[in-house]
Amino acid sequence: MQGTASGSVKPGQDDAAMKNGSETIIVRDASQNDWRDVRQLLDEAGLPVADLGPQQLVDFLVAERPGTDQSETLGIIGLQRFDQTALLRSLVVSQDDRNSGLGRRLVSAVEANACCAGVKDLWLLTIDAERFFESLGYKMMSRESAPDSIRNTQEFSGLCPDGAYLMRKVLDP
Repeated sequence: MQGTASGSVKPGQDDAAMKNGSETIIVRDASQNDWRDVRQLLDEAGLPVADLGPQQLVDFLVAERPGTDQSETLGIIGLQRFDQTALLRSLVVSQDDRNSGLGRRLVSAVEANACCAGVKDLWLLTIDAERFFESLGYKMMSRESAPDSIRNTQEFSGLCPDGAYLMRKVLDP
């Protein structure tokens, strides 16, 4: 999953860069150097960060608007992989860029990366985005149906409230 800020296309991804008005938005692999911006977006969205840090950004993607002095982080998404099963986590799009299609682009990119990594079963927990994920093909599941690998995550066992919706999507290779 090595991408570059120059907008290289990842396998299964139609474009790494998208136009938002007259601006280009790059979707690339996150690095440890992105932690400050990732943490800020997660904090602003009220999403859990207790089990994250710079070293856990291996399967995360960052959407950014390149700048002359510094790039602006607009969104993030991540995976926590367990062989052929993974937990989609931490989808956040900055307030100003919501409803622009960036969230869908990030989900599509992380799904493509998951497929390339051999993931067949993608799970997530959400407290307020179930309709968004349903529109992307995710199905509501009972908490009892989650495999042990998902049940044993900190998100499932404590970071996300018991009332969070559990959703699943079987990925098409």
